[in-house]
Parts: sequence; structure tokens; C-alpha cells
Amino acid sequence: MNLTDKDEPRRIIFARHGQTEWNIQYRFQGRTNVKLTETGKRQAHALAARLSSWPPDVIYTSPLDRAYYTASAIAEPHGLTPLILPELEEINFGTWEGESISSLEKAQNSTYALWRSDPFFYPPEGAETWERLYVRLAKAVKVFLQGSYKRIVVVSHGGIMRALYAVFLGLNPHKVWNMEVSNCSLSGVEMRRGRPNLVFTNDDLHIRAGKAGEKLPVWGNSYELGA
Repeated sequence: MNLTDKDEPRRIIFARHGQTEWNIQYRFQGRTNVKLTETGKRQAHALAARLSSWPPDVIYTSPLDRAYYTASAIAEPHGLTPLILPELEEINFGTWEGESISSLEKAQNSTYALWRSDPFFYPPEGAETWERLYVRLAKAVKVFLQGSYKRIVVVSHGGIMRALYAVFLGLNPHKVWNMEVSNCSLSGVEMRRGRPNLVFTNDDLHIRAGKAGEKLPVWGNSYELGA
């Protein structure tokens, strides 16, 4: 039995932006507006090609350039304009913005080690607290679920995607940093009986497969009955 448009479940794709120079250098980017590398731009277009067979109704994006470029690449084939959602901006890392992991390990080894043990709950000086992050992402989730949109794409950042796993899906915020979030990877959430279910996560086969990735399904033919 095929799904009709009326019966189609609400599905949300969460995507991370493409590669930046600071990703390569393992620097904390946070709110710093670092642009994509040429590789990052290619990743964004590979992601757009992957999603070309799954036309979204709406695309929400962080205002930072690295996310907005990625969202615009996804939007173009579908004639959409990404909607900026300020709540999706990356976590503010305070005094660590621009710092590399290697420098922090050398200069502040004990502080960095504490952060690594539980990132949301041992923020660096001047950084955003978990309480503030939770409040703003709860507002973002309300936006995702309003209206009649059935296919939604949300483009943001590694830290934000992990936080959304906790805020939206109810996963343990002390553990979500153990989940990998690669550049231009996809995670899929489906609403079932009013509850969000994580269907897949960190799918970056379109990046690793090269041009062959354009032919990869999004949800999978065996799963999406109407495809």
C-alpha cells in the first residue's frame, strides 16, 4: 500500500555544513564566521545532489556562512530559499574560539580534559551554558514542528546537531558527543504518533562515493513505501 500525500509522515533531515579551514586545523569555530574551503563547497554540492531526489518543503539554516552556503546548494535545485533560524547558530565556545585542540592540550591540559569528559557541562570561560543552549534549541524544535511541512531540511553545525539529539530526541546530553557528525553528513528523523524517531545518522556516503553518491537514496526504497 503506497503512502498518499496526506498520509506522508513528517520527516526531518539534519545536515552539517561542509568543510572549513578550521575543521582541517581542528580549531573551535563556534560563532566565528569561517567560510567553506573548495573541498567544503564540493561537499555541499554532493549533498545537494544526494537530496535532489528528495524535494523538501522547507529548508532551515544557521545564519553562519558555512551553513548558509550548504543550505543554498541544497535549495537551488528545488527553487527554494533557505530560511535563516538564528537558534541554529553554532555553540559559543567563549575564550576557546579560534583555538586549536593541540594548543589547548598543551596550555590547558586539565581544563580541556574536563571539557572532553562532558562538553555541554564543563564549558570553557565565557562559553554558552547547556541551560541557555537548551532553551534556544527548544525554540528551534517548535519551528520545525509548526505548520504542515512534511519534508524538512535543517542545516547547522556539529555541536548543534549533537545538542538537538538531546533536546529533540531526548538522548542523554552527557553522551551525545560520542556520536560522530561528519561534514555534510545526513541524519534522518521521522515523527511517529507525535514522537521523533532517529532513523539514520551520520550518513555521508555521498561524500565517500564521489559522483556515484548522486544515485544513493535518502531514506531507502525498502523503507519509503511511496518512493
